[in-house]
Amino acid sequence: MLDFIARRPLLLGVAFLAVALSPGCATSGGYQAVSRTHWREDMGRMSRNTLQQGLDKIFRKHSLDIAQYGGSDMEFHYESRWIPRELMAPEEAGGTTGARNRIVIRGHRVGSGTYRITWDVENEVTTAVNHSWHPAMIPPEVVEQFRPIYSDLTLEVRTGIRLELD
Repeated sequence: MLDFIARRPLLLGVAFLAVALSPGCATSGGYQAVSRTHWREDMGRMSRNTLQQGLDKIFRKHSLDIAQYGGSDMEFHYESRWIPRELMAPEEAGGTTGARNRIVIRGHRVGSGTYRITWDVENEVTTAVNHSWHPAMIPPEVVEQFRPIYSDLTLEVRTGIRLELD
């Protein structure tokens, strides 16, 4: 099969682009994925207490509130309140009338007191055709607006992890 593709430069180029433009990007610390409706990052492994302390500090710093918390010993999640935002130019041009985002942090137990944590920024909009909130493609500019919060939280929990080890 690879020989077949190698003899056809156009197919080789398309195959390369398919891999290069795939939604996930593997990194040494986890993954990053920007899908049509959300931006997801793998924050690594940590205790629930380390995450809670980091969330308290960073959400307060960025004037965010946790609207919902739930879970069990095996998994849990935190959800911020929906954050209204201004429309991006492509959204306006496409008929979007309202936009909002929220942060969802999920933990899945992987060991004794250790959880794999994921960060999600979800995107919802209203349109002239559909007045109800519904998922929509998240603009890259919105990802960049939330990146400082993610960076602050990541730094804070990594500091917490180091303190736990001392």
